[in-house]
Amino acid sequence: MESAIVNGHFSLFTCDQNMTKCTISLLALLSLLTFSDRGLAMELPNIVLIFGDDMGIDSVSAFNERLGLKTPHIDRLATEGMSLMDAHTTSAVCSPSRYGLLTGRYNWRSRLKRGIVGQWERPLIEQDRLTLPEMLRQHGYATTMIGKWHLGFNWPSKSVDRDGKAKYTENLNEIDFAGPIENGPNGRGFDYWFGDDVPNWPPYAWRENNRLIGNITTTSKELGLTSYQGVAQGPAVDGWELEAVLPEYVRRCTQFIHQQANRDKPFFLYFPMPSPHTPIAPDENWKGKSGISDYADFLLETDWAVGKILGALDETRQAENTIVIFTTDNGTSPKANFDELAAKGVHLTAHWRGNKADAYEGGHRVPLIVRWPGVVAGSTRSDEVVSLVDIMATIADVLNHKLPENAAEDSLSLLPILCGQTAEFPLHEAIICHSISGHFAVRKGKWKAIYCRGSGGWSSPKEPEAQQQGLPPIQLYNLESDPKETTNLYSQYPEIVAELTQVLRRYVQEGRSTPGPRQYNHGKQIHWKNVPWDDAPHPSTDNEN
Repeated sequence: MESAIVNGHFSLFTCDQNMTKCTISLLALLSLLTFSDRGLAMELPNIVLIFGDDMGIDSVSAFNERLGLKTPHIDRLATEGMSLMDAHTTSAVCSPSRYGLLTGRYNWRSRLKRGIVGQWERPLIEQDRLTLPEMLRQHGYATTMIGKWHLGFNWPSKSVDRDGKAKYTENLNEIDFAGPIENGPNGRGFDYWFGDDVPNWPPYAWRENNRLIGNITTTSKELGLTSYQGVAQGPAVDGWELEAVLPEYVRRCTQFIHQQANRDKPFFLYFPMPSPHTPIAPDENWKGKSGISDYADFLLETDWAVGKILGALDETRQAENTIVIFTTDNGTSPKANFDELAAKGVHLTAHWRGNKADAYEGGHRVPLIVRWPGVVAGSTRSDEVVSLVDIMATIADVLNHKLPENAAEDSLSLLPILCGQTAEFPLHEAIICHSISGHFAVRKGKWKAIYCRGSGGWSSPKEPEAQQQGLPPIQLYNLESDPKETTNLYSQYPEIVAELTQVLRRYVQEGRSTPGPRQYNHGKQIHWKNVPWDDAPHPSTDNEN
C-alpha cells in the first residue's frame, strides 16, 4: 500500500493502481482512533507546541556532543520521539518564522520582505488567512497561547474617527493602553492568550486576551531595565521584573494542563518561549547554576521549562494522548557571546556556519522533535529536509482536515515520516529560507544556493564587507560534503545554480510551493528586491513594504 499526497496533504485513504478499491492505513487509523466506553468515538490527541526563541540545533545536548552543557528534558523528548535533523525555519529571525509556523506559508509572501514586525506595528497575519489554531478550533479544540506573539496588534488610539468609532494607531504617543488591543492572538484563532509579547520591548506589562493588566505609570529606564542587553526604552507598569517572565509562563502553562485533565474537549497549547532570547535574565533559582555565564544559566532554565511541561502531562496522565512538538524560531543569537562560551567549553556553533539572522545554516537549522506515544517511535531520527511550515499540514493530517487551496500553500505533511514510512522521493522538491535582510536561500537535496555575497545577516562577511572583497553574488554549497559551507561552488556548477534559481522563481510566481492552483503573494507581487530575475528591475512592483 502506498500513501498519497493530495493538495500538499497526506491522505489516510489510499487506492491501488487500478483504482478498484480503497484501503485505509491501519497504522494511521490506530494512531487517530480510540474506542471509548460509549462506543466508536474519535479521540483527538491534545497538542502542545513549544517554540524556543533564538536557539539553534547545536543548543541541544542530544544533538551536539560538544555543547558542554546538558539539556536533559529536551533530550528526553528526543529519546521518546522522533528528531528531524534537517529542519529549517522559514526565516532566520523572529516574527517572520512565527508567521510561517502558524500559517504554513512562507513569510516572504506576506508584506514583510525583510526584518521583523516593529514596535506598535499592525498585524502581519492577514485577517482572512487560516491559521493553525483556527483550524484546530474548527475541530473542537480549546486553543490557548501563553507566551511571545511578535506578530503585531491593532493598538487603540486615544482619539476616535468622525463617526465616533475607535481608531487604531502605530504612534506610541497616541496609544490608549486602557483600551482593547485587537487582532493579536485572539483575532487569529486563540480562545485565550496570556503574555507580555516581546520581552525586550515595551510595554513592559502582562496582557490577557485583548487587555493590558495594570496601569502604565513608569518606564523601563526608570526601573533600570535598560541596563539589560537588548532592552528598549518604553512604558512599563511599576515593579516589572524581566526574570519573572519565563517562570510565570511556565506556571500558567502547567496550570492550564492540569485544568484540562478532566475535560472532554481536546486542547492545543502553544507556548512560544521568551528564552534564551535577550534579555538574558535567568531567574534567581537559575542564576549561577551553570557556573559559566548568565546565558548558559538561561539556556538551562529554558530546558527546565520544557521539563515542567512534560511533568504536568505526566502528573495529569495526559502524556499518552498528547502530541508534543519542540522546535525554535531561528538559530542562536551572537548575543550569547560565542567566544566567551567557547573559552569555557560551551560550543553553540559546533556543526554549522553562522547564527541568527544569517542565510547560512546556523541561521535557520533548528531542533524539531515530535513525541506521540504509540504512534511515533522513540529514539528515532529522520534526515528528511523539512520546514516548520510543514507543521500546519501535519496537524491537518492528524485531524483528517482538508486544507483549502488558499491556505498553507507551502506546507506538506510530516505524518508519513513520523509514522516510519519510507518514500521513493524527497518530501519537498526544495525548501526556501530567508535572512534578516531579505536574501533567499534555496535547498534542494544536498545543494544549497544563497542569493547574496555574504551571510545576508549578522555574521561575517556582511554584505558591504563581502562586496568589498569582490565575492560572487551567489553562493552554492554541497551540504553533504561541506556542511559548514566553506567552499563556494558557484562557478563550478552553473547548471545547479540555474536549476535552483528556476525553482525559486517558480515558487514566487505561483504563490505556492505545493501542488494546487496558483495563489498570490501580498499585493500580487512577484518582483521585489532580492528575488533573482534575469529581467530588468520592475520599478512599479519593486516594493519592500
